[in-house]
Amino acid sequence: MAWLALCLLLWAVPCRAQDLPASIVLTSGEWPPFYSDSLPGGGFANRVVRESLALEGIKVDFLFLPWRRALETAAQGPAVGSAGWLPLEERRKRFLFSDPVFKSARVFFHLRDVPFIWRRVEDVRDLRVGITLGSAEEFPFKEAMAGGRGKLDVAGTYVAGMKMLIAGRVDVYACNKAVGLFVLANRIDAGVDRVVYNPRPIFTETNHLIISRRLPYAEALVDRFNAGLRKLRQSGRYDEIRRDYPGLD
Repeated sequence: MAWLALCLLLWAVPCRAQDLPASIVLTSGEWPPFYSDSLPGGGFANRVVRESLALEGIKVDFLFLPWRRALETAAQGPAVGSAGWLPLEERRKRFLFSDPVFKSARVFFHLRDVPFIWRRVEDVRDLRVGITLGSAEEFPFKEAMAGGRGKLDVAGTYVAGMKMLIAGRVDVYACNKAVGLFVLANRIDAGVDRVVYNPRPIFTETNHLIISRRLPYAEALVDRFNAGLRKLRQSGRYDEIRRDYPGLD
């Protein structure tokens, strides 16, 4: 009877060391200063992800890819997930989302000598609006610009999008504020002083680690990451990491 009770006990209590791998691969892309292969630690958010999981005994390797490929590689493998993503219903069908890694805002950048005031997103329906490839579904422009004389121009990269604005090919460029400011300060030489942004946010966003639902341990992995993230914040280490990346507010 004692042997039977021990077997039942062992069967009922999951062995976390077996349930979760000791090392995982996550995809990511270029969205500096949050995510970038050229920044220390892979960027602010990737560093947070890596250190949060390290606190839970899990090692992370990042595979940097164009964002669309990063999402598909996380969904189908060999990566188990990706950092980091804005929650959308279509994405939730294939991924579990962690607690927010950070919060930020999307804004309109425009030229200093071209006044731009807006109150509703519909106010841009007659303008040339620049966005970056892969972000169209994240902005509410399709409906807002319906029936207007404006159009959406899609840039292949954030550098290309900002250069498009400086060249006058678009009236406004919709972009994450911190990303746009980073690009202006670090990736563009000419015309930077001509660009400003309207402080009114198009929307505020949370950004998350996502884990593929195809994995049997997906929920457990998200739980472990969330636990590590809480420890990182409570210890003050999260704020220490943030201070290493100027321009984050």
